[in-house]
Amino acid sequence: MNSRLLSIIRKEFIQILRDKRTLVIILVIPIMQLFLLGYSATSDIRNVPLAVFDQCRCAESRALLDAYRA
Repeated sequence: MNSRLLSIIRKEFIQILRDKRTLVIILVIPIMQLFLLGYSATSDIRNVPLAVFDQCRCAESRALLDAYRA
């Protein structure tokens, strides 16, 4: 079973190396995705609009709102 699997893998690898378009797709597109997603996906959160309905109007809720403003 292993030799059959290895021969299929070898055959597919040879076909990929023969077809230049497939080789480009396999190599270039993942590298492009790595850079694009790495650039766009950040954990830095800034300037998020926030609306709060403070029905309680107690000191704790005002302190929480002040913490959000800071």
